Amino acid sequence: MAQIELTQDEIAMLREILQKGLSELTLEIAFSDRKDFREFLKKRKGFMEGLIQRLQGELALGKKEAVSIDRLRKVDILQGLEDRELQSIAQFFETENVASGVTLCEEGARAERLFVLEQGRVSIGSKKGDQFDIDTAGKVVGWSFLVPPFLYTATVVTKAPSRVLVIKSPDFYYVIHKEPRMGMKVIINLAQVIASRLKGQED
Repeated sequence: MAQIELTQDEIAMLREILQKGLSELTLEIAFSDRKDFREFLKKRKGFMEGLIQRLQGELALGKKEAVSIDRLRKVDILQGLEDRELQSIAQFFETENVASGVTLCEEGARAERLFVLEQGRVSIGSKKGDQFDIDTAGKVVGWSFLVPPFLYTATVVTKAPSRVLVIKSPDFYYVIHKEPRMGMKVIINLAQVIASRLKGQED
């Protein structure tokens, strides 16, 4: 039997692709007027449903402690989102405890992670000489993760032991753009965050 090693992110992405395909297949079954073809499609549907269940089981085994939507309500770029919207993106957040003096992101590097400060303090600095600290819970750093060309515009270093929420998955970017209403809220909030920090560029 062939075996393929997949990461949790790859499993989640594969499940999403299969779920989309399953929806399309269900519609095709409903509109087909050929009994033999419907039976053929139903067999495929059964296979896909079974595979999705197995993938969900794998995700459950490797799933980390879920981030509650109560914690997400404090995030500045998520203000105004409904509970169902917060629930849909909670899966993309992870909690990390970081020691003092750790570089979270570096100016010019590819923006592959977004951070939300929950406890502690971080310093944001750029090569232009701008520098300021943030110690307020719910503040986001690393917003370049959401903005092309996806390169950090500042360096962020922890100035005290800190707890942060981290988004690593590109699926988060996909979801907020797939849901225009939710995506618009996030982008408007992000614009306000950037505007409020004009005196000292973030990242």
